Amino acid sequence: MKVLKVIHGFPPDYMAGSEVYSYHLVKELIKQKIETFVFTRVENEFDENYKLYNECFENINIQRVNKPKRDYLYSDKFFDENMDKIFKNYITRINPDIVHFGHLSHLSTNLIKIVKELNIPIVYTIHDFWLFCVKGQMINELGKICTKPSNSNCLKCSNYVVDELEVKKTLSHMNNIISFIDIFTSPSKTLKDFFISQGVKKDKIKYLKYGFNTKKIIYNKKVFTKDSKIKFGFMGRVIPVKGIKILIDTFKELKNEKLLIYGSIGSQKRYLETKNIRFKGKYDNNSINEVLGEIDVLIVPSIWYENAPLVIQEAFLAGIPVITSDIGGMSELVQDGINGFTFSVGSSKDLQILIEKICSNPLLLNNLINSRDSVVDIKDDVQSLIKIYEGLV
Repeated sequence: MKVLKVIHGFPPDYMAGSEVYSYHLVKELIKQKIETFVFTRVENEFDENYKLYNECFENINIQRVNKPKRDYLYSDKFFDENMDKIFKNYITRINPDIVHFGHLSHLSTNLIKIVKELNIPIVYTIHDFWLFCVKGQMINELGKICTKPSNSNCLKCSNYVVDELEVKKTLSHMNNIISFIDIFTSPSKTLKDFFISQGVKKDKIKYLKYGFNTKKIIYNKKVFTKDSKIKFGFMGRVIPVKGIKILIDTFKELKNEKLLIYGSIGSQKRYLETKNIRFKGKYDNNSINEVLGEIDVLIVPSIWYENAPLVIQEAFLAGIPVITSDIGGMSELVQDGINGFTFSVGSSKDLQILIEKICSNPLLLNNLINSRDSVVDIKDDVQSLIKIYEGLV
């Protein structure tokens, strides 16, 4: 069997959740003797647009297409004729049995149409709401959770000069693209239910948790005493939807409690960093054990319906307690008071009360159950995917 994995970014250039998961997925497919290729994009502003980079990275055959971020028009978020032509030539040449999509942002939605016209089965792993939301997180222009995609909602939310007719046409196009997909896999029940609510048939979507290289992360569960000084940590993209403002507002009030933020940040750092809030910079997934080793409690304060955050499950593998928002895939993974703690989404006050409670009695952390065994190994994940592939070819 020959599989083509399509994703909007791939290591070592991109190391966010969907990219890291795709990397481990492809590595395991190859280990299991599945011939696998990757089609992705890269952003090299110092080279010509749409230049092709053919690469063998860690024994993975990768076709990278140079496409610096230049979405001038609303339509540029969804359509790219140059990318379509490049992809059609590539897929015709390698002739895969299955195409497994991960994300189409910065590529082109018509890649799915091209695959459908070639009668090649399509699997699509859901990483966020992007097929229904140009921003991907279903967060509106006011920074609040959006109830559903619609002409009026999407028009108000757009950062582009666009009219309602164009939004309507785009939403209709996306529904057509979605209908071409044979099987969706969703790592959270939250996104599975949302996609079903938007018209995806139940028998076309499967709940399939992300797989991890479970042996890579060192388990080192700490035992806390009543005098333990707790180091709290955040790991990920330092952007508003990740709840960074809530986190910083909370720790500005908790002047004696330490917060370590691992993630890329620009010049804002000097305005946000304080004695107890330290920005540690971007980290590579290869250094995950070193980063996790610096943290006693991980905080995931996202304000959107996160799918199934990899970082929560990485913390589980390391034996680190997690505090997270009480919505979406986050609350599926963390049960309040059982294997971690949850707080009211968007409430810095609620988060502050919870942190004060933990710091006044660190022994509470010892009572949390170990969730390491709840994390799926990438080998088992890939075996489930191979069964899906075999059912389609």
